[in-house]
Amino acid sequence: MDAFYLAERDNALEVSSVGLGPLFWRLLNENDDAALQRGIDLRAISTNAHVVSNPVLLGCILRNLVTNAIRYTEPGGRVLIGCRRKGREIRIDVYDTGIGIPEDQLPRIFESFTRPAPERGNGLGIGLAIVRRALEVLGHRIEVRSVVGEGSLFSIYAPLWRQTQAKTHNSTFLEGSPGSRSV
Repeated sequence: MDAFYLAERDNALEVSSVGLGPLFWRLLNENDDAALQRGIDLRAISTNAHVVSNPVLLGCILRNLVTNAIRYTEPGGRVLIGCRRKGREIRIDVYDTGIGIPEDQLPRIFESFTRPAPERGNGLGIGLAIVRRALEVLGHRIEVRSVVGEGSLFSIYAPLWRQTQAKTHNSTFLEGSPGSRSV
């Protein structure tokens, strides 16, 4: 939240190479107890992939998605975190075998104070609204696929970090409108 606040206030956010393997490992460790308590199999696919992002904001985005996946998955279900290269981007996936989201509710899930299944927790319904805004600030995009009774797949698309970038820039700054870059 601090990084998000600073980005909003200063209209600039530092981005750099973010290793997804260590991030996935932290997400597993942070959520392992909650998954065990609910009887959910939480796994992450190991990777050496790096994306261009802000490590704090990307971590907060994924933490929210994993927490929601655990909250909305029945005991005996699974939550999987992984990624796949798609051209010049990396698709970061959070997949669950949870209760799913009705198709008519999908367009609204990123609105503030929206909770598709309010009986599942005591949240305020602002987590996915924050995720949406953080993704806008970073210039990343998200896709959601869900089937009621089968689960959901949240896919974030972030630019692939290339080794050649490391030679010219240690970090860049996002300024102005989301997605615009100046070095």
